[in-house]
Amino acid sequence: MGSVGVAIFLILAVFAIGYVVAFVLPPRELVVRVNDVQYTRGDLVELVRIKQRGAEFGGESIDASTNIFESLQTVVENEIIKQSAPSLGITVSDDEIDNRVDIMMRPSEEESLGKNKDQISRETKERYSTYLNIVQIDEPTHRELVRKSMLREKVRTSVGDAVPFIAEQVHLFRLVMSSRGEIDIMNIKFDDAIRGANNPSSYQAAYFEIVREFSEDLPETVRRGGEIGWIAKGVIPDYEYSFFDLEPGEMSDPVPNVDNKNQLYFFMISDKQKGKELSPSVRDELKNKALVEWVNKQRKAHDVYAVFNSDIYNWIFEQMKISIDIPEPTPDPFQQILGGF
Repeated sequence: MGSVGVAIFLILAVFAIGYVVAFVLPPRELVVRVNDVQYTRGDLVELVRIKQRGAEFGGESIDASTNIFESLQTVVENEIIKQSAPSLGITVSDDEIDNRVDIMMRPSEEESLGKNKDQISRETKERYSTYLNIVQIDEPTHRELVRKSMLREKVRTSVGDAVPFIAEQVHLFRLVMSSRGEIDIMNIKFDDAIRGANNPSSYQAAYFEIVREFSEDLPETVRRGGEIGWIAKGVIPDYEYSFFDLEPGEMSDPVPNVDNKNQLYFFMISDKQKGKELSPSVRDELKNKALVEWVNKQRKAHDVYAVFNSDIYNWIFEQMKISIDIPEPTPDPFQQILGGF
């Protein structure tokens, strides 16, 4: 009987250890530390869930895989910003948070027609309560997230003031082909199509013929003739070396897709201008990059620990699938960079 009891004890011990290893330890594993502030796997899962449910509350949807990567990056950046913003004299008061929450939750002008201030105030509070319940977050946690978001925007505005309104830009087009595609034939047909072209419109028309026949890009991009738009330096740093020095009507050498080595990009510019006014979307993107550069400089003054690998990613993704019905991710990083242009 004693040996049987020992055997049962050992079996139970194995199950207990397995349970602790599989379910107790992972959520507590450290993924981010900025000085004395720590974030675990469990914290990151909660932040991803909050963002996902918040988007659903607003009638939007976000890519699950992108959400996970962005959430980790945002955790690190926002904590550095929170600890560094006072050096710029930037803070966010409780009154500012109250105003932001009120703006977020207040009924629209159409919904407010015929209602007095008390009714609008009551509906705003009810909507906020509903939001907290749906997103499954308490008010102090939400207010802290709002504070960090507002700090980020204030710092972004401050460091983004240096972004110019006018800059050198090129009108960019793109063709996508497999590395096993008929590249030589495509180049020959492009040379034939571009022969005699001598202005932006004719360059675009020639390129469109080739894009329509050969490009394996997204249907919407193919429909636009491969047009990406007017691009300034710094907007697509991973690829600008391959197209910014092109002459109008000139096609680039094949450029490997950094996210898919079996896929090649062929860029062409139809026009370039030394001093063109930046569109709001391009200037906004340059402000975002200015913020990232500022954060990276501040990072050197802080004790920052951050780890993120496939094991952590897969674990977080599985936790998300348990609580939220999400499809398998199909991210297109290049399109995310170019979104809005």
